[in-house]
Parts: sequence; structure tokens; C-alpha cells
Amino acid sequence: MTDPIYFDHNATSPARPEVIQAVAHAMTVIGNSSAQHGHGRAARNLVSQAREEIGLKLGLCAQDIIFTGGGTESDNTAVFSAVSGGCQRLLISSLDHPATSTAAERFGRFVEFIPALSNGLTDMDWLKNRLEVWNEADGRPFVSIPAVNSETGVVQPVKEAIELVHDAGGLIHVDAVQALGKIDFMCLPDYLAVSAHKIGGPMGIGALYVAADAPYASHLTGGGQERRRRAGTINVAGISGFGTAARLAENLNNIKEIRDFIELEVKRLEPNLIIFGEDCERLPNTSFFAVPDASSMTLMMALDIEGISVSRGMACSSGKTDASKALTAMGRLDDAPQGAIRLSLGYGNTMEEAERFLNAWAKIRRKEMKVAS
Repeated sequence: MTDPIYFDHNATSPARPEVIQAVAHAMTVIGNSSAQHGHGRAARNLVSQAREEIGLKLGLCAQDIIFTGGGTESDNTAVFSAVSGGCQRLLISSLDHPATSTAAERFGRFVEFIPALSNGLTDMDWLKNRLEVWNEADGRPFVSIPAVNSETGVVQPVKEAIELVHDAGGLIHVDAVQALGKIDFMCLPDYLAVSAHKIGGPMGIGALYVAADAPYASHLTGGGQERRRRAGTINVAGISGFGTAARLAENLNNIKEIRDFIELEVKRLEPNLIIFGEDCERLPNTSFFAVPDASSMTLMMALDIEGISVSRGMACSSGKTDASKALTAMGRLDDAPQGAIRLSLGYGNTMEEAERFLNAWAKIRRKEMKVAS
């Protein structure tokens, strides 16, 4: 029996062996990192080391990084901080993660969504025009944009957005959860969210970078952990694993060859195949495509029976009947009347697995066509 194939790294990437070892070691360090004795200092040293490793990977000041319970908490905290700092009208990319958009609708007084172009990019012309007519009565602008879209993998114009927002005197949040460790990525927003489990780290641990001059307000109350910026006993083991994953993470350009091979071969099998964001810079591991006459749910389930894990988009939407958020924003739902399939590869995936995927795909499609006839 052949080993199963995992092509869903954008949902979560399997923990690296070195990460498991780091977490196991941290679990043997018995001190609370907030304690002042020797055991506490030993635990705190693990946290400090991880903070430095993540800061180095992001090219940002490690001391401005706050550990959180994951990307969702980081996004929520960024929005909450900006609103607490006086931002009441929020401009959110329609390609942003629901953790940001729903937080904006909960905490902000007014929310506007920045449109997406049909190719999968956030519309920078719209943002520029909107900021040019910004009314001082609206207060300080707040903008959020993802570094990359988690469904299409399209890399967003983050640097341009940061320049536009800062020129307008505003604050900007970047959700870099899908970018960290996958592409060479460096920028200086006011807030930046990352998460461990997208790069082979533990689940349930994330981080938020907050620029030194950006407003900050925690929506968790309690003790004075994380320099009084995030209450709650510090997850030393998870943080240590996060730091190890960040240190080991490399861009996925070597995976691009496998992704491109799969796309080329599926195109040969499917003349009507549509690959979303194909003409833009994308994550090298991600392919989001539709076969208009085929049900994505049926294809996903058939692949699962063959031992191949793929998805139909964001993991937080799996199991729901909602249409793809990205395709809705792009105005491309008509191109995927029965949904789309997302392949997201990662470390450990091989060309042999790509060939097995293609054989399974061809087998499934032949069976479907035979039934249809």
C-alpha cells in the first residue's frame, strides 16, 4: 500500500521532526517563563531565542513581536488596536482572511472593502483614489491587506499599499500568515500577523509584530505576560517550536517545479481548465483551479479515496457550502460554477507524488466520463 499524499499545506503544514524535538525538549523545561528563579529564566531563554529567530526571518525588530494564540488572534488584535487608537473607518481588502474582515465589522464603526481585480490582486487604484478623498472627519485611515491570498496564492502589492497608507498618515496591517517561510518577504507595516502551523510549526501559536509607534490594545486581560501586552501563561513549548520552524523555513522555489508540472499535465487532460491568478506572481506551492463541468466536491472526495488530500479553498470554509471568498471578490464565480480545487504543496512533497496525483486524476475523470455517457 502506497503512502498517502498531502497537498494541503496552506491549511496546515505537517510538523517538522526538528520542531517536534524542540517542543519535546521545551516540555522538559519546568519553569514558568514569568518566574524570576533559575527555572523561570531557563524557560524565558527559550522564548527569547524563538522571538529572535522569528524577528530575523521577518527582518523586523524581535522586541516588537508579541506571541499570540495563532493568526486569528493576531489579526483580531491588530484591528482592535487600531480601533482603540482612534481608527473608526476601516478599509479591508476583499481578499483578506475572515479573521481580519469579521474583526473589522465587529470592532470598527465603518468598514469598506477594497475591491479585487479579476486576476486576484487587490485594486491599488481604488485604494489610492479612496485615500486621496479621505475626509479628516473620518479620522485616521486603517487598511488591511494580505501578503498573499490563501486560496489563489496570488502575491499582493503590499509595498505599494504600505506607501499609499503611510503617505496618507494611516495605519496598515498585513496578514503574512501564508507568506512566512514560503517567499522572500520583507516589509514595514504597522501590524503584521504570522502563524506557526503554516510552516511546519505547532498549531495554536502565532505572533503579531507591532511597530513601535503604532497604537496597541490587548483584548485579553489578566496577568502581565509578554511585557504586559498579552495576558495569559506563555506557551513556551509552542513558541520554541515556532522559532525552530521559522529558522528552518525556506522559500519554496524548489516546489514550484512540481506545481508547474502538475498544472501543465492537468491542462493536457482538461482543455477547459482555468487556473486562477495564473498570470500573476503566486506562491510557488499553490494552484487553485476549476474544471467548469466537474464538481470540486466530488473531485476532492474521489482524490481522498485515492489517498490524496487536497482542498476546495480556505480550511476555515471547508465543510461549508459558501462560495469561494477569493473567486467572489474577483468576480470569477461563473468560471467555477461547481467550485475549485486548491493544491498547496510543501516540504517533503516529491515529483513522484505529483505523478501519482496525475494518474489518480486521470482515473477519476475517466470514470466520471464513463458514468456520464
